[in-house]
Amino acid sequence: MKKIFFLLIVGGLLYSCQLTDVLNQEPPHNLTPANAITDEKSAETALTGIYGEQIGYESYMSIGNLAMTAGILQRNNNPGVVVSIYYIETRLPELNLVSAAYLPFWNAFNTIVNSSTQLLAVVERMNDQLFSAGRKTSMIGEIRFLRGMYLFELLRMFGEYDKLDSQYGMIIRETPPDANDVYKARSTVQQTYDFILDDLDYAIANAPDFTSSDYASKMAARALKVKVLFYMGKYNEALTAANAFINEGERQLVAPYSAVFTDFSNSELIYTRGFAGTDEVKYQATRVQAYYNEGKWGPTESFMGLVAGDPREEVILKDGVGQVFGSQKTIRKAANQAGTMPIYFMRYSEIYMIKAECEARTGQGDPLATLNAMRTGHGLATIASADDILSTIYNEWLLEMGFENGHEWYATWRMGVDQLLETNQAVLKKMNTSADPALYKANLPYNRIFPIPSDETNANKLMLQNPGYN
Repeated sequence: MKKIFFLLIVGGLLYSCQLTDVLNQEPPHNLTPANAITDEKSAETALTGIYGEQIGYESYMSIGNLAMTAGILQRNNNPGVVVSIYYIETRLPELNLVSAAYLPFWNAFNTIVNSSTQLLAVVERMNDQLFSAGRKTSMIGEIRFLRGMYLFELLRMFGEYDKLDSQYGMIIRETPPDANDVYKARSTVQQTYDFILDDLDYAIANAPDFTSSDYASKMAARALKVKVLFYMGKYNEALTAANAFINEGERQLVAPYSAVFTDFSNSELIYTRGFAGTDEVKYQATRVQAYYNEGKWGPTESFMGLVAGDPREEVILKDGVGQVFGSQKTIRKAANQAGTMPIYFMRYSEIYMIKAECEARTGQGDPLATLNAMRTGHGLATIASADDILSTIYNEWLLEMGFENGHEWYATWRMGVDQLLETNQAVLKKMNTSADPALYKANLPYNRIFPIPSDETNANKLMLQNPGYN
């Protein structure tokens, strides 16, 4: 991918997420962010570069990785596989988190966070007169949305996001690093969330109004705040925010369900990214479609049992193609025919799912009615009754939001270890054949987050490794 932002800024300040590398690299031609970005046009180009960093290969593979760890996606048996890839893909369902499976996400997400902080520092210092009316403030809103969003993604993957009092949050840098703070300790989870929410509150007040799901907006920031509060376990606050978002009426559910994934401008989309217009469409689309559409990755037995008979099955799954893959099922949802490969970071159905789960966990409202409102909006039949409403909501997360943005993995852990063992048959088999199944099960919660890459722990002596990985 042409890294527009990095070509403009040039040098280690914005390219590497490793702090020591950033500080040791000398920018060629003495070009720095301060003198490379001198007006609104160059600032816009730099911002476009950060947007572009969201659509790398890692974004699509995170869909597969988290679906595999949740136990709804597996590698189909076929000849001619690359051994190293096969090794990773067969170990992921067992929660054997080899570095090749998580290092790309650490690097990619940190790049966006650090690039956003660098650009923010430059734009904030620029004279207001260099921008058209209000654009400096709204641009800062966009940048802070991106930084908040990807710091949240880092926290979900690499921090104890579900324990507010945990010391295992993320490193927070309000300003670009310098030689005086090469080493920095992790902030607590609560402090990390506070920083994220501060960015989102600024974006809610100052980002541009919604024009397209391709760009940050006030609406996207409000939706992301609902999600952040939900992951914090602040279910009452998340419910209030979800109700407010729904009552504002800016988005609408789409019927039939398939229209969500065939019309990339439909009224359900809140924040998305696709490859359209980039120089990597053919390269990335070919790779991703080979894994999803052709049949290298397919649904597990447990997911097939869940989706059987559901009207959404034909949207989620399809038959494989070619002599190698034959008619075995594979994933239709993650790779569209147009080759634009959209990532659904946030869409309206997620707000309904969050609302329903918050209602179930707080005893407020009618969670089944909320689920049925979402299903009716897609033209699906309502659910008559639910003996176990949380279990019903969990199944709906998998059917409605599966293979999109890791929803199934986090929903599984909100339900607990027993749900993981029920959905992920690979983990259950590994536990039953271990020397001490009880100890194996007791240690499983450590695997709900990825380990901090050794590149980071070796470079930053103050970085604590996540519990269970020492």
